[in-house]
Amino acid sequence: MEPFRFSYVNIGNTMLQQLTNLSDKDLISRARKLKDQEAEGVLLERYSHLMVAVCLPYLNTAPGTAADDVFPALLQRLSNSLKTQTIHKVNEWIHYNVKAIQDKSDRNLPFFSSTESREIQQVENRIEQAAMNQKEQQQLIAQMNVVISQLPAEEKYFLTQFYLEQQPLAQLAGAKKYSIDKTRQILKNAKQHMASILMKQTYEQ
Repeated sequence: MEPFRFSYVNIGNTMLQQLTNLSDKDLISRARKLKDQEAEGVLLERYSHLMVAVCLPYLNTAPGTAADDVFPALLQRLSNSLKTQTIHKVNEWIHYNVKAIQDKSDRNLPFFSSTESREIQQVENRIEQAAMNQKEQQQLIAQMNVVISQLPAEEKYFLTQFYLEQQPLAQLAGAKKYSIDKTRQILKNAKQHMASILMKQTYEQ
């Protein structure tokens, strides 16, 4: 089954490309604060493969579980949730809402990220903020010198260039001849790996 596609009626190619280059967190922020439907569409399309994969075992197993019934209901539920709930990990959020659809839950119950996800998000935020605060950056670099040796060489390079050297995502992708999506995924994995190590160090202190 092919992932569903979103239609961007009132958006030009340049703006669409700019939105595509944004992180999940930035898209969520635009969707919530600016009521940006295009940002919402880009975010949901980014995870359309996951939605299809998670829903597949459930499709056509009972009345009302055809794809034409399930996916519109899921997208509406995600759209409503996106505007009101705090989302740290999009994949967790999607799994939660797919299960709610399967359980035939009509209420838009609050989604709560796992404790680990919330803690990782806090460290990820610190990594991003360090680029704008010299003192924080120096402190983080000192920790990174220890942590970075535990990361694969490519993740080390991407983190340094993107967060500390402030190299734009598109430029970083071009330098490596990678797609934007692949570059974003490498950065996402690297940031999570570093956050997990920093968390572990904090707990061991």
